[in-house]
Amino acid sequence: MSKMKKLGRMISGILLSVLIVSSIAFTNSMAAESPTDEKQVECLTYPPEGWTDAYVFANGIRIHYWRTGGDKPVMIMAHGSSDNGLCWTNLARELEADYDIIMFDARGHGLSDPPSKSDGADAQCEDLAGLIRELGLEKPILMGHSMGSSSVAWFAARYPDIPGAVILEDTGLIPRPSRNANPSPSDADIENARARIVERNNMSVDELVAQCMKNDPQWGQCECEFWAPSKRLHHPNNAYRRFGGRGPQKSELFPMITAPTLILKADAQGEVRKQNEEVAALLQNGRIVHVEGARHNVRRDQKERLLQALNDFLGEL
Repeated sequence: MSKMKKLGRMISGILLSVLIVSSIAFTNSMAAESPTDEKQVECLTYPPEGWTDAYVFANGIRIHYWRTGGDKPVMIMAHGSSDNGLCWTNLARELEADYDIIMFDARGHGLSDPPSKSDGADAQCEDLAGLIRELGLEKPILMGHSMGSSSVAWFAARYPDIPGAVILEDTGLIPRPSRNANPSPSDADIENARARIVERNNMSVDELVAQCMKNDPQWGQCECEFWAPSKRLHHPNNAYRRFGGRGPQKSELFPMITAPTLILKADAQGEVRKQNEEVAALLQNGRIVHVEGARHNVRRDQKERLLQALNDFLGEL
């Protein structure tokens, strides 16, 4: 073999080694710079793969829901105002290995039918009752956030033998003054509220995600990507509910709830914390956990702390 050929092979070998080392270094560099890439890819699936959706007709409307499925205990999740069922996605992913989770769209939210001006204050409570009845569920665990927690608490008090357990995420415990001094809002008040909802309906998903990340960066991109589409589906007829009755106070409902109950409350101190604990003490079989560092969206602000309290509770059932 000539000296030139030997030299050529040596150079080729050196170049190949350099390319391999460079490729490995580049891959490791990318992984170090983007430690959350895998998590972000998971968030691109909307809706999550493997989940199913369907409708029931109950309490006079079509109610849409998502379901994780499986032969497991059933957990129903009732979302807050202007959200939809898929806003539970990131929490449901943490629980779906052990529970068949049903995330329904409340009346006027997501793909469920809109509310009407004649709806009673208990419409969402009876929507939940109808969903459970139509799906033939027995002893479901009920979890609700904000507006959804009010529906769950009212349902659990009205039908105490049905829930297997009750979980309330930042439910209102201390009575709030009416947001309207005038008990009979004008048509203009209602139309203005409807117009504000439509204005947000017309924002793009990208605009809504950016708004979410600006206002609540602690939620993270993945949470905001499931929050944003719900705002485009929030029906303007929800303005009727905004100006309608609130339903019973929790202090009236709690003595009638017999199922084991967990309240996951936003962080609070002093007199507010004391008042929250006094109302929670009215439960026959309940506890309250003030989640450190959490605001109204407890699971979004402090998911790990919420999960610890939630799993402790579920493990005792």
